[in-house]
Amino acid sequence: MFLLPKGTPLHEDVPAAKILLPDMLAKLKQGGFTGYVRFVFPAASSVLFFESGKLISAKLDQGNGGLSGLEAIAGMCTHIFTGGGSLSVYRLSRDLVMGLHALLHGEMLYRAQELKLIDVKGLLEKLKVQQLNGCLRIYTENRTALIFYKEGSPLGFFHDGAEDIETSASESQKIAGLPGAKIDVLSTKPADELMMYDLLEMVNVGKLWESSQARFNAEREKLRKEAEERENKQRDLILLELEDDLKEIAVAYLGKVARNLVDKELTDRGGRSCLMSESKTTEFLGGIEKAAKLLTSASKIKEMIDTMRSEIAGRI
Repeated sequence: MFLLPKGTPLHEDVPAAKILLPDMLAKLKQGGFTGYVRFVFPAASSVLFFESGKLISAKLDQGNGGLSGLEAIAGMCTHIFTGGGSLSVYRLSRDLVMGLHALLHGEMLYRAQELKLIDVKGLLEKLKVQQLNGCLRIYTENRTALIFYKEGSPLGFFHDGAEDIETSASESQKIAGLPGAKIDVLSTKPADELMMYDLLEMVNVGKLWESSQARFNAEREKLRKEAEERENKQRDLILLELEDDLKEIAVAYLGKVARNLVDKELTDRGGRSCLMSESKTTEFLGGIEKAAKLLTSASKIKEMIDTMRSEIAGRI
């Protein structure tokens, strides 16, 4: 998305996660706001243009292309819930909003015309006669300048690196003189016609917000369950391997009969998952120790229990 004049900042770099989009748009509408709201997300950027409280334009640029109108607002909702974005709000004049609208949405009258091949003076005279409402963009690979027009007369100039619209054409003239400079001319409807268009009257932002929130929550719950299932499978595998190792330890000290002894003590306490509990693990080892007294010496029993306890601690 192109650089935009900042105008008068009302809010800058506010975390997008802190705002409720329907409430924010309603406040801007009620306050008769004229200017734009700019969102910057990790994988996208968007802009909303307002004219006297009416949302006349919504645009979202992301990796798979650009969206506008309803689709752009829905996309903004999704990116806000995904997280990581910020927003800024800038107040602009009505005429500048009209020019920026042309820049992003206007009809392309001339595209990528090489300045050295056209009669610039004649073109400007033609725009004056046609009473152009819109924007003239002069650019090279590395530089861009914008000239905003109202009814064929220039309103001001903006170039990359500036923070606001300017009255001097000097920087624009420098860019126009660079090798390979090209020009685009875009037109838009007069401000009075744009005023008849209000996305907030055409789109139920509240419903879009709720729908995006529901999808986000559903996806988050799905991911949570999938992670839980993976953890449970991993835990079950660890417990199964741990049970086998405990049996091997018992057999080494008590003989083959010890396998059944381990099975019984685990079953009495709800299965191998009891080893996740410190208290039940203590009971399990106590049961093994008690039963082993008939099978081997006290010193070997202590060594066996210590080995089991160490094995459990290393796995759980």
